[in-house]
Amino acid sequence: MMWLGRVPFTCLFLVVMTVANGLAGTLDGALPANALTQWGISHRTVIDGDLGRLVTGTFLSHDLAMFLRQFVFSAAVIGYFEWQTSTLRAVLTFFSIDMLGTLIVLFGVVPVVASIPALGHPAAQHTLDVGMSAGGFGLIGAILAGWSRKGLLLVVVLLAVAGKVWLNFEVIADSAHVICLLLGFALQHVFPVQRLHAGVK
Repeated sequence: MMWLGRVPFTCLFLVVMTVANGLAGTLDGALPANALTQWGISHRTVIDGDLGRLVTGTFLSHDLAMFLRQFVFSAAVIGYFEWQTSTLRAVLTFFSIDMLGTLIVLFGVVPVVASIPALGHPAAQHTLDVGMSAGGFGLIGAILAGWSRKGLLLVVVLLAVAGKVWLNFEVIADSAHVICLLLGFALQHVFPVQRLHAGVK
């Protein structure tokens, strides 16, 4: 269990996410509507100055199934990135990309989508969302940037996201996945870091 000492941020993140969802009621099956209203983030809530939701929304999930998926996703992606770089690098990379990407989506994508009736999301500016996948995809982008064939792998991930969009387009989540993936990929090139384990190419 001593290896857990190498990934303290990942461990703390998982504990906070579990406690937050437990207290909010998600672990009983689904996040109650009042909890989503109180803690979720949207274009409107940021306009109203409630910037704290950039953090609170990160740790919550819409339902139990989403929580389980995101628990595994967080453990794998945050844990891998923290193990390969450092705790400070993981904290700064995750939250900077998560917040920046979310703001880009809320103010650069959501208003556009809401203004196009054919897309079928007229209330997008008021749609509340929660989840950590934006920052998670940012870390995936950063991880891919440190591997060989990174361009090909980036295209593969983008195609996978495109397939999901084709099946079920979620304005905030899907837009954030693409934008944060690209942000993470670019950030790793602007601020490169030497991998700690020689086996990673």
